[in-house]
Amino acid sequence: MKEAEKSGQKKRRLRKQRRIGRPNAVLYFLLWLFLRPYYRFRYGVRYDTGVLRGIRGPALILAPHTSTRDHWFIAMALYPARATFVVSEHFYARPILRIFMKLAHAIPKKMFCADMGTIRRLLRARQEGNIMVLFPEGRLSCNGRTGHVTDGTAALVRKLGCDVYTVTANGAALSFPKWAKNTRKGRIDVRAERLFTAEEAVGIPIGELEARLCAAIAHDDAAAMRGICYRSAAMAEGLDGILYRCPSCGREFAMRTEGDRLICACGRAYRLTPDYRLTGAPFESILAWYDWQSDMLDLDSPLEARVRIGTPDAKGYMQADAGEGLLHLDRERLICEGQVNGMPLSFVIPTERIAAFPITVGSHIDVYWNNRLFYMSPLPDPRAAVKWVAYLDRLVGERTEAALASHISDRVTVGVAE
Repeated sequence: MKEAEKSGQKKRRLRKQRRIGRPNAVLYFLLWLFLRPYYRFRYGVRYDTGVLRGIRGPALILAPHTSTRDHWFIAMALYPARATFVVSEHFYARPILRIFMKLAHAIPKKMFCADMGTIRRLLRARQEGNIMVLFPEGRLSCNGRTGHVTDGTAALVRKLGCDVYTVTANGAALSFPKWAKNTRKGRIDVRAERLFTAEEAVGIPIGELEARLCAAIAHDDAAAMRGICYRSAAMAEGLDGILYRCPSCGREFAMRTEGDRLICACGRAYRLTPDYRLTGAPFESILAWYDWQSDMLDLDSPLEARVRIGTPDAKGYMQADAGEGLLHLDRERLICEGQVNGMPLSFVIPTERIAAFPITVGSHIDVYWNNRLFYMSPLPDPRAAVKWVAYLDRLVGERTEAALASHISDRVTVGVAE
């Protein structure tokens, strides 16, 4: 009898451990009580989210990821419903953030690599009737424009088979730029739309499903909030972390910031105005400058750099300076040779298996190998991390265009044959 009782207790513990759960209701209320008015008065956040009123799970929220505060805006828009967020594993590698992630019952995700554990947790969350939140690009934009929706997102939406909504925080990337050292006051419009019913999510063709997802996530924050001013005493501080090539002299990583100006060692200065226009430069916007320098990259010339390597320790906490190595990237492969914690580190990853590099601007890119997270910080200037991001994004863009052209060609050929 005692053995049966112990067995029953063990099964109950296992079921409890496997449950995804939801954030603590009292904690959620306190955050809503203080954060919603704080963001409203300090940053001009407005909500047009009536479609979410009375929302019940299971449901899926998809959102473009353009600012570090997107989680807060979505949580505030959903209140009193409590959301289950899918977040990058690197949040769990930081001691303080890990505490909050566990309190929020967030689902960790290894970025841009196969992670069946995340899918199983999402399916479990669906069974529990949760409202799940996913950023389908898989990374936070460093320039306010969304990237590619990761492969498999449409298949996941179909597998979950629940109502799908989008929540977009227009202006969040301008108030909280990923590259910036400070925040700025302006206006943020949080809007929600219903994208699919559960029946549509499982019924429409997968190609159409994917196209509609991509269209819903595509976002350019500067274009969405054109003409709105965002105030800061140091508008340009940190901008040298993503704008690395001077359009006047062509030198790379020779710029510094001062107030609202970006100043090159050649003497040329460029100003960022409160409405996010550039003066003194041949480009009107940050995105135009970013695209110009990306187009200047020669994809037939590999990138190479000495890198400082960080990786989580045995307890899962990030060691930012665990070793060093040499990183190489070309059209075909990403190669790393180095040492971590006194042990050799060597791997080769085909670039076709890397969808993107998540970046901490001015610091490092994230690379996953064998389901292990590595921070790669270029030496001697970690601002060079953005060049690796732009190079890989160009490769991914080429692959996407080639696949689309091939698909169109196949359709035309089939049509002629018929």
